[in-house]
Amino acid sequence: MNTLQQTGRRMVFWGALFLLAWAVYELSIRFDEMLIWVSPVYKLVQDGKITIIDYLSRLPWQKLHTHAFLLLCALFSLYALVARRGLIAGIISIPVAVLLIIFSLGSTNLLGANLWQKLKMLPLVLIGAGNILKVISSTRKPKAEPDVPGEAPQTVPYDPFGMNQP
Repeated sequence: MNTLQQTGRRMVFWGALFLLAWAVYELSIRFDEMLIWVSPVYKLVQDGKITIIDYLSRLPWQKLHTHAFLLLCALFSLYALVARRGLIAGIISIPVAVLLIIFSLGSTNLLGANLWQKLKMLPLVLIGAGNILKVISSTRKPKAEPDVPGEAPQTVPYDPFGMNQP
């Protein structure tokens, strides 16, 4: 395995691991917030006052964008960890990482505050860059050593103690 591919695989591994840790941490912090928005409507469904279709229409979907984004990041990081060896999976991961970065910068309130918050997307950049390195290394052809057809390699008999020397 060449160095470029190995470096790409390491970048994907560490990026996916950091992304999973960050997404699970942020999701666990925001879990109580999500329950505050979801539980009143769910209570109405349990009491039989509204149907499930009404339940889905009354959910505050705008407030749950961040939670959905974090869940997608956690699932994507698991996918990147499992499929980091495959070339096709790497090619699929590149546009997904770019789309998640674009979505996070424009749609969620996680990264709107300052530069420090935007640095949290570094794991997605690592996953995308690592997969790009893997794709580049697979397109490069290995250098072949030139064969000289006329010369055979010199062989030296095994004589560790020098007993066969004159």
